[in-house]
Amino acid sequence: MHDVRYDFALPDGRRLAFHFEFDERFELVPRPREEWPAWTRLGFQQCGGCPLREDAAPRCPVAASLVDVVEATGALVSHETVEVAVVVGERRTAATAKARDALRSLMGMLIPASGCPRTAFFRPMARFHAPLSGPEETLYRAASMYRLAQHLRQSRGLTPRDGLAGLSEIYADLNVVNRHLTERLRSAVDKDSALNAVVLLDVFAQLLPMQLDEPLDELAALFDAYLG
Repeated sequence: MHDVRYDFALPDGRRLAFHFEFDERFELVPRPREEWPAWTRLGFQQCGGCPLREDAAPRCPVAASLVDVVEATGALVSHETVEVAVVVGERRTAATAKARDALRSLMGMLIPASGCPRTAFFRPMARFHAPLSGPEETLYRAASMYRLAQHLRQSRGLTPRDGLAGLSEIYADLNVVNRHLTERLRSAVDKDSALNAVVLLDVFAQLLPMQLDEPLDELAALFDAYLG
């Protein structure tokens, strides 16, 4: 069992504490709820091509994973500054950040662990969560994860894919999830911090495939020992 804590100190003096538990596959352990808001229903703004069916999965896994966070932070304004402390195992990270960036980091961990089949490809990154990581670090982590996945496929007798084109396809599916999640949240929040957190996640999801098509010279210099 794995656990992660996110603690927020808000400008008005309030504190918000989130404690999440994950199983050995790093899927979020759900918490029981008596009532669920309408925006979590699978059929509400359901992604096109979603493989889930409402009779078997009445709630969208992504929406269900975020509901506690959205309800607690729905009145936060994006540009407000918060103090955030993240505890992952024995590692603690503390930072001062805009509310939207702190929520982007938190949602970026929860969404892959939610049980959504389209976002599960990012579960290895969620397992080794790097709070508040920027675009360059995300690019490095995503590309490294994908190439390790191909190595694991090959070691199990499956056909690996060359290059990073498959990662671009995975990000294209993530873009679909983010767009529909944004529409869900429009009916759930009073302010824009949660919405803009998803928008930022989607910006990453759109920009990263473009970077994969480039030579990645800014990273190549770090690999001189391999390339020489």
